[in-house]
Amino acid sequence: MPLSMLLRIVPQALALTLLLASGAVADESQFRSTAPLRDRGEAGVESALEDALGRLLVRVTGRRAAVDLVANFPPASSIVRHWREVEGNRLEAEFDEALVRRVLDEAGEGIWEGERPRVTLWLVVNDGKRWFFRPAGPVDPAGTSVDVRSVISRALSEALKETSELRGIGIDFAPQSDAASNGECAEELWTGFVGCLPDANDEFLILGRVGVPSALGNIEWSLRENGLWRRVWVSDAGEAVHTATDILAARFMATQGPVRSYLMAVAPVPDLAAYEELKEGLARLQAVREWQVDGAAGDSLTLRITSRTAEAPLRNALATLGVPFELSRMGP
Repeated sequence: MPLSMLLRIVPQALALTLLLASGAVADESQFRSTAPLRDRGEAGVESALEDALGRLLVRVTGRRAAVDLVANFPPASSIVRHWREVEGNRLEAEFDEALVRRVLDEAGEGIWEGERPRVTLWLVVNDGKRWFFRPAGPVDPAGTSVDVRSVISRALSEALKETSELRGIGIDFAPQSDAASNGECAEELWTGFVGCLPDANDEFLILGRVGVPSALGNIEWSLRENGLWRRVWVSDAGEAVHTATDILAARFMATQGPVRSYLMAVAPVPDLAAYEELKEGLARLQAVREWQVDGAAGDSLTLRITSRTAEAPLRNALATLGVPFELSRMGP
């Protein structure tokens, strides 16, 4: 159906659908996505649908690069089940689940199924007095005084909300308690003591520290996983959630789903030292379940790999080894 006709029909049809089956439409759907609607004309709706499809692919695969797979699909307007305007300037669209799954499978992509773990985020802001960031409501723009905390909270809230929706990951923040306790804990965390953090070591917790007027793009982050602090990086708040989500998605892809078999041709592997380095690299990859040498010729090796990871994220993992390789899927 041409988009111009769809534009005329959808508002009336959607109203009837909402009236007859509002519960089904209101439910959260893994294959529903939203995107900015900057122009309500045909071209604007088409662009927003393409954007919504790209955001959907990022969320369901757990991979940011999956947005490039939009090119593998028919026009988004031809695979949308229904769409509507929300929040005044956004488009919400639900796409054909069976088709999305089929195209992703053909592209070697996995789907991040099931309930997702949440990310716990503590952020200490230092404006002379340390305090914890928590999401804030709208700030009155007519106020005559500039409240540093309100300005920062609004910017961070918007960034975190957008990233959370894009990646389909929930965020928990530092708990609200009395001001004195919060202040003492923020002081400790700012100076590097983490004893006031909760003992729930199974939480996936990221701790950020930023000084004002330092740029909010240069927040220092640490990550605690299974009770251990694992890494430190500098980024804005949105990128911190992206990084945490990337880790969680990669872990899911490495441990869930059917076992798949691949042949990996690696060259050159010129000597025993290079072979040992390759072995150590493969042992570090969560995406590689088992592997064995299938054949050798000259300085080339053929490896038989089993993995629970779909082909595209497996390729990404193998690329970190820093050696040229070719990968081919065995069987269905």
